[in-house]
Amino acid sequence: MAEEQGRWTERPTAGYEVLRVDELDPAAKRELARRRRRRAVMFLTLPGLVLASATVATAYSLDLLGTSEPTCVAERVVAPARDSFTITLLNSNDTDGLAGSVSRSLQERGFVVGEVGNADDNVYVKGAATIYHGADGRDNAALLQQQVPGSKLWADGRAGSDVQLVLGYGYDRLRDEPEPPPPAPSEITVSVYNTTFREGLAQDVSDELAERGFKPGETGNDPTGAFLPDDVAIIRFGPDGAKAAKRLDDYVDDAVLTEVDNREGESIDLVLGNQYAGLVPVTEVPEVKPFVRPADHIERPCTTS
Repeated sequence: MAEEQGRWTERPTAGYEVLRVDELDPAAKRELARRRRRRAVMFLTLPGLVLASATVATAYSLDLLGTSEPTCVAERVVAPARDSFTITLLNSNDTDGLAGSVSRSLQERGFVVGEVGNADDNVYVKGAATIYHGADGRDNAALLQQQVPGSKLWADGRAGSDVQLVLGYGYDRLRDEPEPPPPAPSEITVSVYNTTFREGLAQDVSDELAERGFKPGETGNDPTGAFLPDDVAIIRFGPDGAKAAKRLDDYVDDAVLTEVDNREGESIDLVLGNQYAGLVPVTEVPEVKPFVRPADHIERPCTTS
């Protein structure tokens, strides 16, 4: 127990010795004071840290502290159909016939090309091409841009969804793309002409072709007055009808394919010669369905607003 002066009259029973502060040596007093200060700091600081952490978490949940700048990612979407808009195609470089050649290639790929010609003399495109479009034609222009490597888009505020493609001095070629198969019979118009003395032959063959799925065109005697005593048939076509002619050739053995340079359109002629004996049997020609092009995709430029 303790006296009034703070001295112990007897020591408490314990497994260790208990001393009062004033009994400690100076070094022990300093160590004890240091430990008490550290406990006080921990007592005051730890709740503060817990409170601060909770405050920060709440602020983030309420978006009060803001977030880092979002990453801008382009939006990948299904592109418009290739035949849903019209392309005006102009050539600004010195290569003769380039616009016409590119036009045919784009049409073979399913695009619709309207006006084709040369750009004004004051139009100069150094790169591969420039594609002009308005707000409604942005996606169409992005789709066309995929076909012309190195081409640039230019929003000129034009109305409507149609676009203008101006080929430049840096133009090389369209991008590589798997060539679609020849059109199906249901996509081909065939005019049948007779050069023989067998009356009604042209109409009979036209009816047979219609049964095979072809679209019937004109029938009658050959308007060019051709005489083919030693030929089975001639398939006449223009530059745009080459693939259709190739398809018809599967139905007529030993036909001769003849391209007519100044012929326009995809329709073709079957001109029957004296050696014609009939179409290839149905069982020997595989059934063909129209080609369905897989959907295209484009990437819209990202916006952070």
